[in-house]
Amino acid sequence: MSEGRDTKSLLTIKVLRLVRPNLIGPLALSGDSHDLPGDLWERELKSDVTSVPGIEALSLGKFLRLPQGFGNMYLGETFSSYVCIQNESPTVVTNVSCKVELQTNTQKFVLSDDRTMSEIKTGSTLDIVMHHEVKEMGKHMLICTLTYTVPGAISAEPVTLERFFRFQVKKPLDVKTKLYNAENDEVFLEAQVQNITSSAICLERISLEPSSCFSCTPLTSTVDEFDSIKKVSLGSLPKLPLQPMRSNVMLDVENSQQFLYRLSPIADNARSATNIGKLDIVWRTSLGDKGRLQTSQLQRQPPVLNDLKFSVDKMPSICTVDVPFDVTCKLTNTTSEREMDLQLELESPSTDGYVWLGITRTKIGPLAPSSSREMNLAIFPTRMGLINLSGIRIVDLNRGEKFSYNDVVQVLIMNENLQPSQ
Repeated sequence: MSEGRDTKSLLTIKVLRLVRPNLIGPLALSGDSHDLPGDLWERELKSDVTSVPGIEALSLGKFLRLPQGFGNMYLGETFSSYVCIQNESPTVVTNVSCKVELQTNTQKFVLSDDRTMSEIKTGSTLDIVMHHEVKEMGKHMLICTLTYTVPGAISAEPVTLERFFRFQVKKPLDVKTKLYNAENDEVFLEAQVQNITSSAICLERISLEPSSCFSCTPLTSTVDEFDSIKKVSLGSLPKLPLQPMRSNVMLDVENSQQFLYRLSPIADNARSATNIGKLDIVWRTSLGDKGRLQTSQLQRQPPVLNDLKFSVDKMPSICTVDVPFDVTCKLTNTTSEREMDLQLELESPSTDGYVWLGITRTKIGPLAPSSSREMNLAIFPTRMGLINLSGIRIVDLNRGEKFSYNDVVQVLIMNENLQPSQ
């Protein structure tokens, strides 16, 4: 890392970062002898220690190379350093003590405080190895404070030597999140993790630690979980390819991976809760160095609670074209004092591939406070593909208030001959 020595001091302080070697290989470049570089590239390749004599143009593998500098330091990694205090003078020094601190933009940590009052003879060293998990980005400064005395010196005062070593901590991953509120008080979290380091990494684990109001289920790309998502009445269904929630996902430089989580309410105040939880990500470099990153508490905007809640309870996940099917819905009066007198009005869609069966305007009847009622909607699909049910309006005749529900659920319509076997 660096080295420091005062011309008046008898001791030398050397600070090194302990890191694993990296992989290198020969870079095979060739050119015509009549070109401007001539045989310069060929001669450079022959002198490369990683190339095989006689077949220099073939890159047969990778070699380990010791780090030539401090390298990049990323948030969540463990900073390992080695401090070497050496006596290069002909004089023996006594009462040697060393204190090593790490200062960030906001706080200071004591990594080592060796006050054993050692004695260092000529040519001897005092070695200190430290490990510290980096939890803050930005500028960091390693402060080494050394005190010792010189036997037989005119002044009995101890000598103090202080050295500073600076380095920068960067952000390893770019995490972007999106939240989707469902009508049944569930929350879907989409997380996109991008590798912004200088080399490939392995995502060993990525998990969501939910708040006390929710329980978390990671979603995979299985058929059952696709069906369960479609049965939830989402205002905006997340349209993304669901990735299998597996461990040890390799991420090349600038590549990203998406994950989806379902948070189910387990507390009465879950609907109004703003804290969702936090992501815990563990990764490793190509040579096994471990890093861990934990986001802050993810916040959401609580959904607006209408006086009348509409949700879909039962529906088929796959239907057949020109064959009617039913959707079971539930209406809930969320008020605690007011009774509603409800009427159902269905708007006929013009281009969405289905029509309503039965009477499109009918009286539902009274609905007491904090109570629910089921109702069935009959639908006739007229085309294949994905249809989106919209145009449902409930009117409270007592107040004349209208509640409109659009994009409540999506249904896949297929040909009878293409139906999957049961």
